Amino acid sequence: MNRVNLLSLLAVIAIASACATTPASNVIKTVHDIEGAAPFSNILVVSVAGDIATRTEFEQAIANAISTDETTVTPFYTVVGRTPQLTRNILNNVVRAREFDAIILTRLQGQDRADLVPNRPTGRLFNLYLYDYAELNFPAAIEVGSTVSFVVEVYETRTAKKVWAIESLIFDSKTVESVVSEQLAAISAEILKDGLVRQ
Repeated sequence: MNRVNLLSLLAVIAIASACATTPASNVIKTVHDIEGAAPFSNILVVSVAGDIATRTEFEQAIANAISTDETTVTPFYTVVGRTPQLTRNILNNVVRAREFDAIILTRLQGQDRADLVPNRPTGRLFNLYLYDYAELNFPAAIEVGSTVSFVVEVYETRTAKKVWAIESLIFDSKTVESVVSEQLAAISAEILKDGLVRQ
């Protein structure tokens, strides 16, 4: 078993996310209700990960990939520091203080491999405006050779409503670095394509 912590790939994330591609068939759109909400101009990016270094690097990479001249995209860690836990109160306080109009939440959804017990969570929908989920702060590791899925959810802060969500899958992952770089490319491409940011 080649179990690698996400921390090992951080040095390549920002560069790889700009050049990697993922087939469109690997992206499943689960929510698309952006009419009257998007495009957004002041976005907070929250990456859910058990270790702080992984979270901050992923947030920064997403923010870099989707920022435009007309849209400010802010990584969560730059507002709250390297806070170890993600909670409803912290998130709500940040949104109020900085007047964000949207939150982009990214997290590892799960992964499957033939010789492993699938660890895909059964609870797929997390509404951070209503609940605190301790499991969102658990350490995350990627199993090489597995099918890895990330979930990206966009919340409009004015209504506290989820307006957009995708599940992005990578099949038969060869390396941890390739999984994360492809996920970053797929996520940012979908966000830009669907007009969630002003361009």
